[in-house]
Amino acid sequence: MAEVYSMQHEVLYYEADVTGKLSLPMIFNLAVLSSTQQSVDLGVGPDYAHANGVGWIILQHVVDIKRRPKIGEKVALETLAKEFNPFFAKRLYRIVDEAGNELVSIDALYAMIDMEKRKMARIPQEMVDAYAPERVKKIPRQPEPDHMIGDIPVDVDQQYAVRYLDIDSNRHVNNSKYFDWMQDVLGPAFLEAHEPTHLNIKYEHEILLGDTVRSEAQIMEDKTIHRIWSGDTLSAEAHIDWTKSEN
Repeated sequence: MAEVYSMQHEVLYYEADVTGKLSLPMIFNLAVLSSTQQSVDLGVGPDYAHANGVGWIILQHVVDIKRRPKIGEKVALETLAKEFNPFFAKRLYRIVDEAGNELVSIDALYAMIDMEKRKMARIPQEMVDAYAPERVKKIPRQPEPDHMIGDIPVDVDQQYAVRYLDIDSNRHVNNSKYFDWMQDVLGPAFLEAHEPTHLNIKYEHEILLGDTVRSEAQIMEDKTIHRIWSGDTLSAEAHIDWTKSEN
């Protein structure tokens, strides 16, 4: 039976944005840090996966944010390998404060990719055994992110070149970069006046070194809807719910 893995972490200044709170990209980086460390401890970390010619890819994140921790705050990073079938895996994440209050929760859907063929691969049985998840025939679908409203024009868009340091060890853009692109296009005035409370992002197609991406968004009173394009290929869709910042 799968167990919750937990590690302690103090929020560092370079993990925060201008508000002094943990940034959206770093929320995802810290979540992945916890599951990567769990995998290493179980002997099935990135080195093991790559030696077997495979790597994890994220298909979707559904996130709820009650409060973003601040610089210097000590938190626990928790993760659980919840459900696996031969091709997909569901993993849960939480960021918890010192009093045990849940600050952030993430429901993540994963698959494995063949590193050479760049196609979906079967999850090695040794990895399934190591995590000891619930084994299921079918993993329930996560809700779809809101799609852009067809009769409303895009409010903002911006192009970005994919740089060498945007690429991770799976040889595609690190998933946290999508949140850089989605937030950056909104501009500092919007970001400093709003706090994210819920996010749903679905990754449609991987982005590689040398690509040029376009981030576009529709901005509403308490929600933004996003698309990330790589050329003419839709790479990700997302929506973010916001509340007015108290700062």
